[in-house]
Amino acid sequence: MNKRQTALSALLVASMFAGPAFAGKACKTRDIAGKWIFATGIGELLPPDTGITALGTMNITRGGEVSGKFDATIAGFEFIPEVLYEGTVTVNPDCTGTLTFITSAPSERTDSIAIVNRRQMLGMSQDPTNPWTYQVLRLTGGAVGVRDDD
Repeated sequence: MNKRQTALSALLVASMFAGPAFAGKACKTRDIAGKWIFATGIGELLPPDTGITALGTMNITRGGEVSGKFDATIAGFEFIPEVLYEGTVTVNPDCTGTLTFITSAPSERTDSIAIVNRRQMLGMSQDPTNPWTYQVLRLTGGAVGVRDDD
């Protein structure tokens, strides 16, 4: 494991033991409604010395619908711009959850997520052939198309 992977693993483990991300109350899907941006770490693919990275946006509604787009680079193969995706997010009271989505590439994915606080989440692919981790940072407080009274 390289230094970057070790540091990200340590951060993920620390966040799991830090307790609820919302000052003593259980996490809910509506807590993460809003606009987010994410960047993946380098995913290791076989054979060695290849990898995949991605950078993109994510919009989450209070009901858990997710949409966005990302650019991806597959080392030694190609750059794929503006991949659209849609899906759902489920948040558990302990601030963990899952993100399931379908891309325009097309592919279907499920990721594990951990909510660190109102402004940051961590994610990890559940696909053993495309293992990547990513950090998600909030851009705004409210989701596009969601009224404050929703």
